[in-house]
Amino acid sequence: MPDRLGVARRLRASRGYWAANLLLDLARGRDRRHAALLRLRAPAGLFQPFGTTWPDRYAEIFADLSARLASVDAVRILSFGCSTGEEVAALRQHLPEADITGIDISPERIAICRATLPQAMAGRTRFEVGDSVCDEPDAHYDAVLAKAVFRHWRLNKPTVRNNTLLAFDRFEREVTEMARIVRPGGFLLLRHSNFRFCDTAVFAGFETLADAKCATPLFAPSGARLPDQTREAILFRKR
Repeated sequence: MPDRLGVARRLRASRGYWAANLLLDLARGRDRRHAALLRLRAPAGLFQPFGTTWPDRYAEIFADLSARLASVDAVRILSFGCSTGEEVAALRQHLPEADITGIDISPERIAICRATLPQAMAGRTRFEVGDSVCDEPDAHYDAVLAKAVFRHWRLNKPTVRNNTLLAFDRFEREVTEMARIVRPGGFLLLRHSNFRFCDTAVFAGFETLADAKCATPLFAPSGARLPDQTREAILFRKR
C-alpha cells in the first residue's frame, strides 16, 4: 500500500502545489488575494500575510485598555498590523476622542481602511502603509498595539517542534521599536504572537498588567517550541 500521507506531504511541499495554491488565493479575492499579493512581493518586514479580522474581536481587551486610559488627556494610540480597519473602528468606539494611527504592510488593506473610514473619524484617524514603526517619534503614544502580527500560521501545527520560519531577532527588533514610541506610563499590547515579550531585553523596562487565554504556540529565542501554556501575558506598562 502506498504511503498516502507521505505522498500528500511531498505534494504540499512541491513548487507546483505552492504556485497553484497562490493562484487560487488570487482568484478568491478579498483578504485571500491581499495575502497572496504579500506572499508574491515577500517584503522584508513581513511576518505573516493574512489579515484575518472582524469587528469586536478584542472587545474585552479594548474595554480594559480604555478604562486604564480614562484619566489621560488627548490619548494617542497606534495599531500595528491594522488590517482592513475593523479593530481601529472598535478602538474608536471605546475611545471616541483618541487620535488613532493604523499601520499595515499591505497597500490594498490600507486602501480599504481609507475608503471605509467614516468622515466623522477622519480628523482623528490616520492610516499608513508600513512594515515598522521606526519613523514614529519617541515616547509619542499612550498605547501601541500589535495583535496576531508576530506569528506564522504554519507554526500552529502541533507537529512543529522547532521554529525555522520566523526569527526571534526580527521580533525583538520590532517590539524594541514599539517600546521606544510608548511614553513612560503608557501601554504595549501584544496578542497572539509566537514569541514572548518577556524574552526580549527591552522587557526589563516594563511591568506586566494582564494576561489572556493562550491560543498561539510559543517558541523560545532558540526556535524550540515551548510547552503549551494556558495563559499568555498581553498587556505591559512602561516604567
